[in-house]
Amino acid sequence: MFESTLVESTQGKRDSRTAVFFVATSTIWTLSLLGAIVGGILFYDAKLDEQMQMLTMLAPPPPPPPPPPPASAPKTVVKTAPTLSINMAVKEPPKEIPKPTALAKVETNTGNLDVGVEGGVEGGVAGGVAGGVVGGVIGGTGPAADPPPPPPDPVPDPPKAEPPPPSIVRRSEGVIRGNALDKPSPDYPQLAKTAHVEGDVVVEITIGEDGGVSLAKVISGHPLLQASALSAAKRWKFKPTLLNSTAVKVSGVLTFRFKLS
Repeated sequence: MFESTLVESTQGKRDSRTAVFFVATSTIWTLSLLGAIVGGILFYDAKLDEQMQMLTMLAPPPPPPPPPPPASAPKTVVKTAPTLSINMAVKEPPKEIPKPTALAKVETNTGNLDVGVEGGVEGGVAGGVAGGVVGGVIGGTGPAADPPPPPPDPVPDPPKAEPPPPSIVRRSEGVIRGNALDKPSPDYPQLAKTAHVEGDVVVEITIGEDGGVSLAKVISGHPLLQASALSAAKRWKFKPTLLNSTAVKVSGVLTFRFKLS
């Protein structure tokens, strides 16, 4: 019995609290809404309302004027020359053609008369020019001028001097041996024989205008054989070499071969 009474009293307290909370919340929201309305009425700006009314009353600005039309291209005027029309009345041809009148014959006889032109010359030709020269050409202006002298004969160019021949020419060994008149053979050195030395010795020579060897030097070869080859080369004799009918020096080489039999 006490338990049921306790439950009912607890439930009644909860219902009373809910009703009080609802009433308090509603009252707060109502007061807030009324405060907002009253504040809006109190803080309303009358000048802002007037400005808004003025803006709405003003008419929109007129649209901009349209752009001017494009300039038209200048017209070219072609001037034509005026045409002249000439109307010539054609007369009727005459019915009768008049006969030509006879021309009077004028006879000139200058056989016995001294007829001439003032300023003329005795013996002149009829139709000549006053002050002319006897024997001149009809229509000429005076005596014919002398013909110009013939042009002088062209002067021949002087003969070109031939270049001087070279002081020395180079020839091959075959040509030099072919021009040799006296070609002694070198002696085989005894020391080279004992040492069984063999080989070739090349000697460069310069042949003078008279055909003799003016200069000789060894280019290659064994030292034991060089002296004998150089001595033999200096004793060679050659035919003089002519170039443009002038004797010249010749340079070349001679090869001496040493071989034991």
